[in-house]
Amino acid sequence: MDPALVLLVVAAGIAMGAINNIAGGAGVLGLMAFEHGCKLPFDIANPSTRPGAIGVGLFAWLGYRRLGYRPERRVWRLAVMALLGAIVGVLIEEQRNEVLFRGYLSVVLAALLIQQLRPRPSAASNRPLLPTWVANLGCFLIGVHMGYVQVGTGLLATLVLQATYSRDLVATNVAKSVIVILSSIASVIGFAAEPWLHPTRTVVIEWQPALWLAVGTAIGSYLGSRWAVKNGATAIRRVVIAVALYSLCDQLWHLIRS
Repeated sequence: MDPALVLLVVAAGIAMGAINNIAGGAGVLGLMAFEHGCKLPFDIANPSTRPGAIGVGLFAWLGYRRLGYRPERRVWRLAVMALLGAIVGVLIEEQRNEVLFRGYLSVVLAALLIQQLRPRPSAASNRPLLPTWVANLGCFLIGVHMGYVQVGTGLLATLVLQATYSRDLVATNVAKSVIVILSSIASVIGFAAEPWLHPTRTVVIEWQPALWLAVGTAIGSYLGSRWAVKNGATAIRRVVIAVALYSLCDQLWHLIRS
């Protein structure tokens, strides 16, 4: 790769890692770097963001761990559900319908915006969290989303985990990092195996730019975890809203042009 292109992809990865750790939805930056910078077709650019997602999850987890935050044991059970969902998502992605992809992502982003813009009740008046089976189903759907789209996985995870796991956005982000690790690894394995399962699709992940993106996301995600702990839930919520709004506008623009 050209050095300037490497710098572009790494820079996109740093922004993607930091924003996805703090909030989510910045996978669109990696997708843009691949489509517009590396000139990858959409059906290769989308799967090629998954190694970067591993960097987001892994280095977010390491960053929170170093700061003394540990995910509860039940988070790992939820992450296994997400892993299973990611396998299903990879199978759906094989259909390679770009209009369906953009439309689905727009609905998810709109739902996240509505959830975050609603007035926040006081801690004493918070409704109880939803039951365990809803958390399991929600995390399975997070995995499906990771395998199919990846862009917006952090936003969807925030939506599900705040309703079923914790109202605290910092605690939510710690849990989210574990879920992203397992579901993104399952997605990468699924896409890496696809050329052997479907010989007509000889390239699914373009590994060189994908790995440079992962380097960037690792750096950005680790730094983002420190920022999230320092600035707390209110600042995180503002980033969630800003990224969701930007991502929604971007997807609607692509749909209009389709």
